[in-house]
Amino acid sequence: MFRVTQFSDMHFCTEPEGEPRNTDESWDAVFSDAFDSGQPLPDLVVITGDIAHNGTEAEYEKVAEKLSRLPVDAVVCPGNHDRQAPFDAILPRPGISSGRTLRVGSWLFLFADSNADGRDQRPDGSLVDREDRTHAHGRFGDAEVAWIAETIERSDADHAFVWTHHPPGAFGFFYKEDHDAEFARLIDMAPKIRGVGAGHTHTNTTLECAGRPVHQCPSLSVNLDFDEYTTLPPGYRTYEFFDDGTVASEAHLVGEEQWPSFSLTEVTRRMLRGEISYEEMKAELAAERA
Repeated sequence: MFRVTQFSDMHFCTEPEGEPRNTDESWDAVFSDAFDSGQPLPDLVVITGDIAHNGTEAEYEKVAEKLSRLPVDAVVCPGNHDRQAPFDAILPRPGISSGRTLRVGSWLFLFADSNADGRDQRPDGSLVDREDRTHAHGRFGDAEVAWIAETIERSDADHAFVWTHHPPGAFGFFYKEDHDAEFARLIDMAPKIRGVGAGHTHTNTTLECAGRPVHQCPSLSVNLDFDEYTTLPPGYRTYEFFDDGTVASEAHLVGEEQWPSFSLTEVTRRMLRGEISYEEMKAELAAERA
């Protein structure tokens, strides 16, 4: 058995006091629960994107300092709030890898980039962030789908698991038809894939897409209950990978007393259900305050 602890949507920033939730404080609480509460230490930490809130160099320097506390090695992959150049230049260091694959016993882990809609391709084939990357929804893109399928095909691992930022099969505002369709195509090409560990949605539930479980990891920032339309406290997710291809996963929420739930406004609920866009929600909220 191989144990993994997943964090996602950490949204570290240089002035956390001005954000909806101070992620410096929630990191301390989540770290203590994950590593100092007496439960077995994981073999690996995986962080699935939105590690920095604005993608600045100063934020990644801060992230590196925060992650230096980890008792085991970590692998990171980018989210839509991350900026590729400073992410690549500053974050990887001893104990923090941005590697793309990891073989663990009978398992092959793939760390996939779901930011195809947030970047443009230069004439030389390299990728550059779009100005609106922060608000881009998820998609692997044809090249990433091919890389995942070909990498699994070349491996003699019995099972594969995909770590990425944007979850296929997401609900409402986070739903993207193209992402679901390409994931279904990927499963046809690479049936060894047993599931996905993702973030982005700031919730703690497990979905299903193309017959595979898609585990969503809670955030250090504000989390959401899509059944009750309330907020949730910060958290993380743990996994146990078994040689027979089964995966056991559990979401952990921390600090219910420190961060009590509250009901979301009706306009926010409409946005989350996909009835209005994020921009329309902001416009309605601005009009209400005027």
